[in-house]
Amino acid sequence: MSDSYFIAKAVSLAKKGKYFSKPGVNVGALIVKNNKIIGEGFYERFGGRHAEINAINDVKRKYGKNYLSFLSDSEIFITLEPCSKKGKTGACVSELKKYDFKRVIVGSRDPTQNGLKSLSKHGFKMTNLNDADCIALNKEFFYKDKFNRPFVRAKVAMSADQKSVFRNQKRKWITGTPARNDVQKIRAQSDIILTGTGTINIDKPSLNVRLENIISNKAFSQPERFVFSSSLNLNWEAPFFTLPGKKVVVTSKRKFPTFPKKVKELSFMYCNKKGDAIDPKKFINKIAKKNINNILIESGPKLFGTFSDENLIDEYIFYISRERLKEKALHFYEGKKNLNFFDSKQFVIVEERYVGKDKKIILRKK
Repeated sequence: MSDSYFIAKAVSLAKKGKYFSKPGVNVGALIVKNNKIIGEGFYERFGGRHAEINAINDVKRKYGKNYLSFLSDSEIFITLEPCSKKGKTGACVSELKKYDFKRVIVGSRDPTQNGLKSLSKHGFKMTNLNDADCIALNKEFFYKDKFNRPFVRAKVAMSADQKSVFRNQKRKWITGTPARNDVQKIRAQSDIILTGTGTINIDKPSLNVRLENIISNKAFSQPERFVFSSSLNLNWEAPFFTLPGKKVVVTSKRKFPTFPKKVKELSFMYCNKKGDAIDPKKFINKIAKKNINNILIESGPKLFGTFSDENLIDEYIFYISRERLKEKALHFYEGKKNLNFFDSKQFVIVEERYVGKDKKIILRKK
């Protein structure tokens, strides 16, 4: 079997943690001897044991007292460079050095660590595959390290004629249940979900994850929910505030209001205005200082337009129904630059498929 075969297996393992590792990374590990997988593990939850440690422990469970003889002269495949610094757990390189691995194969470098160098100095034979699938597992983590700001994506559900907000509130949904469930999975992988005052007050969304197969896992944590509100004229009875989970109101007001006692885990973040709206660049600069790799914007046309106009959105996820709403709804974009998202030299289509009856298109910044 080739290195690419085993690293692909490790990538599949890493994906098992994609809803539970945030704001950490997705990592999978395999231990192979004589072309046979003898141990496997992945990063199961943020703050828990790392993938390579779980793989070693898997060998210990399978082979008991004889585990050292099985580990001796084996190869370990890891999708991301082992950590060399002590964090929530000890440094993985220290644990790896205890064993007689014939070779350590990593799928991608970690720019924040020196694991390869440390293990190489210790005498291990190292192989760096620089594998595209391994890099894709943690593209937002790499983006944050490179640009010192979180990766920002925006989700828009719209009609065939690009309308997204109904003029009256008798109807709520534009797309079907399969598309809405797909959005739940995107939320589950997000560190922050951001919206605006109008969306909270008018649409009254929960903006949380409700898929039972995800939230039933004790390792899962809901994304933090942020709302931009210059006026602080908010409906504190809305589900956004009353549901469990961390909520943050981003405002340009210096004096914060009182709110009902039943609203828990709520905090305020001051941010300067630009014109008549909160400055999105200042907000991103503040968030960049936190352990946040990605933000998902689910908002109305104005907030969406503000971020788009400032070129702050790295990825657009459109769910497009076949229906044409005409004057029943507003256009999804109310910015000032008259942007054409589907004919842009800035973005490339990285995914286009149907989710139920609705078309899903993902545009990513080049």
